[in-house]
Amino acid sequence: MPLGVGYPIALLIAWLLLRLEGEDWWVTIVGLYTPPVGFLFPAPFVIAVAWAWAPRRILLLQAVSLFLAVFPLMGLHLGSARPTGTTDASAIRLVSYNIDHGDRGVPAIVAEAKKLDPNLVLLQSADEGVAAELTAAFAGWHVDFRDQFFVASRFPLSEVHSPPGIHYEADGGVALRTEDGGAHFVTYTIATSLGLVDVFNVHMTSPRGGLEDVHGRGLLYGLLAGHVLLGHGHERLAFNSYRRMRQVQGLAAAAAASPRPVIIAGDTNLPDLSRIFRENLSGFDDAFAAVGRGFGYTYPSKLPWLRIDRILTSGKLRAVDFRIGDARASHHLCVGATITAGP
Repeated sequence: MPLGVGYPIALLIAWLLLRLEGEDWWVTIVGLYTPPVGFLFPAPFVIAVAWAWAPRRILLLQAVSLFLAVFPLMGLHLGSARPTGTTDASAIRLVSYNIDHGDRGVPAIVAEAKKLDPNLVLLQSADEGVAAELTAAFAGWHVDFRDQFFVASRFPLSEVHSPPGIHYEADGGVALRTEDGGAHFVTYTIATSLGLVDVFNVHMTSPRGGLEDVHGRGLLYGLLAGHVLLGHGHERLAFNSYRRMRQVQGLAAAAAASPRPVIIAGDTNLPDLSRIFRENLSGFDDAFAAVGRGFGYTYPSKLPWLRIDRILTSGKLRAVDFRIGDARASHHLCVGATITAGP
């Protein structure tokens, strides 16, 4: 039965392309940010046809299809360790939240963040208009706001560092034009109960602009209009990914150079199969992959299908619990982790 055999083969090819090509090809860039549940859409039809007309071995083959769709492509995690929680008073209880400029109201954002009982809160996409409200809401905490990044900490902030910007030199290839941009992260050296820790609050360039150049008014419209299939705007999409890669490379270099334990948290804009993530940040422990359950999707909050908001730690620290918020106070869901000293 060609359909029953072709479906798992197509899923395997899709996974290999997304993993190996990643952000190197505009087609796989679009695939990385397309709702992965689409990989499951053919399953009911294929299974029904196999049940009615195909040999049983073809039906059993669909178990492979479901595995490929749900685990490698959709990113289901069972967790390599059980979340233990902790009564350790020295633990860092971190919440990270892209607040989308506070468009849905600062009180709702603060309530959602505090619901996870944090002692360290990292916010992205803040602006001056909401910084004053956030500072008042976190009265008594150590706070800092610069660029788009806001931190509220129960621990003293020993140092705050904004790295130099990035220069993109036009070369006739991926870099379409010469321009300067921000590093897209801020580093805090925080005097925690576990000792000094370097915490990186991150928000890498969104893929939204590049994707909109490709599919215009939406993915369905882009398909019907032929924009996606013809690669409309693919050069701008590639430049968008190039900028994100440079930002992540700078972040990874700064984190690797730190003499202290490291936490990286924020909106990375890198989905699970991102090659940029794998080549630059896979040396850090992913809190959700270690102790989380499910798909871990955080964006968009109304119907999440991307895991781009992350909490990463160095080997000297480990996450013992991971949570995802459930309120729609932003277009993102917040993420939280309890972090203790590593083994």
